Amino acid sequence: MIYSSRPRPHKSRGRKNHWNNETLEANPEENVLYSSPQPGNQDADRARQKAYRLLALRPHSTGEIERKLREKGFSAAVIKEVLEKLHDLKYLDDVSFASQWARHLAVNKLWGNKKIIAQLQIKGVAANLIDDAIAEARTEMPEEEALAALIRKKTAAAKRSVQDIREKKRIFQSLLGRGFPAGLILAKLGKIPEEDLHGEDGQ
Repeated sequence: MIYSSRPRPHKSRGRKNHWNNETLEANPEENVLYSSPQPGNQDADRARQKAYRLLALRPHSTGEIERKLREKGFSAAVIKEVLEKLHDLKYLDDVSFASQWARHLAVNKLWGNKKIIAQLQIKGVAANLIDDAIAEARTEMPEEEALAALIRKKTAAAKRSVQDIREKKRIFQSLLGRGFPAGLILAKLGKIPEEDLHGEDGQ
């Protein structure tokens, strides 16, 4: 009888590691054992990619990224891992985020503090960071100056005196909606000189 010297083909079978329930598989090229990818690692990779896509669109706060990943069904452990990685890479910086948003809303949008606070809370910024960000923004555009600028703009567009009760009420409600305190609005409405309302020629 003639026996072949060639080894008989056989199927590679995985070996179970009972300490951590990993499946160890044979690597045909290196003839070593390696751990197969774990579901948790795959989830973290998908969560990171989702976070990167969100950050590519615009800056986000930590709270926003956390909420959006949670809505996608990622576990708390995966979200924590991703957030730590993003902070390490400086992709998340809540201090800078709050500062930039507060300045934009205070200086460019001319919002009052109350509305700025509400907006930053929606974006998941911590209360202490909100206070610091608004204080910084108000060094450039104090709330009273923002309010006065809006009143001048609104009364000039309406071409009416704020002594008109209907116009005064309309302006009051509009400014209240922008987050300015009622007392400050009424005080400013009563302080606007006629030349600011109608221009130097009195028209």
